[in-house]
Amino acid sequence: MAANNDHTGKCFTFTEARIAAVIRRVVDDGDATDADASGRRTWRDDGCRGLQLVVTLKTGTAVFYFVGKVDGKAVRRALGDVGVTTLAEAREAVNRLRYDRTVSALLTPRAADDAEPADDSPLVYAVADDMLAAHAAGRWLPGNRSKPPTDRTMKFYRDLRAAQLKAHEAKTLRAFATELPTVYADLQADAPIQANRLLQLCRNLYSYAASAGLWNDPNPAIGSGNQRLTRTPEQARTRTLSDAEWKRLAAALDADQPLWRDLFTMSLLTLQRMGAVCSMRWADLSLETNAAWLIPAVHMKGRRSGHIVPLAALPEALRILRARRAIVPQDCEFVFPAAKGDGEPARFYHQAWARIIRRAGLWHEDRLRRPRPHDLRRTGGARMTLANVPLQTVTRALGDAPSSVSMVARTYAQVADDALRQAFAATSKRQRSR
Repeated sequence: MAANNDHTGKCFTFTEARIAAVIRRVVDDGDATDADASGRRTWRDDGCRGLQLVVTLKTGTAVFYFVGKVDGKAVRRALGDVGVTTLAEAREAVNRLRYDRTVSALLTPRAADDAEPADDSPLVYAVADDMLAAHAAGRWLPGNRSKPPTDRTMKFYRDLRAAQLKAHEAKTLRAFATELPTVYADLQADAPIQANRLLQLCRNLYSYAASAGLWNDPNPAIGSGNQRLTRTPEQARTRTLSDAEWKRLAAALDADQPLWRDLFTMSLLTLQRMGAVCSMRWADLSLETNAAWLIPAVHMKGRRSGHIVPLAALPEALRILRARRAIVPQDCEFVFPAAKGDGEPARFYHQAWARIIRRAGLWHEDRLRRPRPHDLRRTGGARMTLANVPLQTVTRALGDAPSSVSMVARTYAQVADDALRQAFAATSKRQRSR
């Protein structure tokens, strides 16, 4: 066995730098030492038993694998491509396979009884792991997709999986298939948009399992006949803050911590999503002549290019940013760093938002009537619409793709209609008073 500080043998302690070095040696230098008949070289992680790195000379692919025994059963499973799956994630997956008794106990098919055959279908979490890794690498694309997904799309899938699929991942594909109609119906009643997202994720899950030879039955996320699962009609949310509500919210923001006050106000002023505002970096800002904020494409939903916000036209936004430059440490890359000081952006703002809208008297038990952080973006767009700014320009200001004009029109049509009704009502009242 090679020493831990060496990576020339077949076993060494994996680090990101050492992994990159062996991949370069195989891919760039064509080093085929110890390659098998298929032209693959394999290394074992001396720091995590069961973790392997496999690099294929012909294709240049590098994949993490788990190879070992779980409860006496031999298991070999792809954990993800290097560059998509981090070393830390691969080690966490190995430890979960080896030590999570709740999950590993299900790796062995449950014994058959007299009335029911054994369920030998794989676990949901294992198929989901493989599907997302293959999708991110472009090895498997759902439906009629022809291009690999963006990093933003993969983050969306991972977040959706954690929020809606995680509770069912210790089940087998067959067991989950029987429960899916009920799971979908329950979520549909409470959160129809999330239910639609889960349904699509499950359709992809079983489609991938079928393509990998792990599932031979019809796709349960599609169903048939009376059991057919159909998407719930979605209506665009049009909730915006009235002038009176904004005044109450502004007062509540002023009474809160400067971090949250500035963060939420910046979303309203720039019309940008909270994810983009939270991740704002000093390197993406110009605060001098022709001040502007260049938002990277990764933070622009549905777009493959960045977006520029002309800060020179937003004096209040510039004032906030210059004030923050004076208080944020010079070595911190983020404009709105997390309060815990770990160098990460302030992404976890929901608790602060709930506190602020309660203080503003805007809290409502009905979630649909309760203001959300994203409503700040809509409120800014509504103000532009009411100022008779053309919808094409509003769409550009929001940072949406040009093809989203019709969506923007649907979202803000109600705002314009409300203003029109108020105008007629005011005119009618004046006529009656004569």
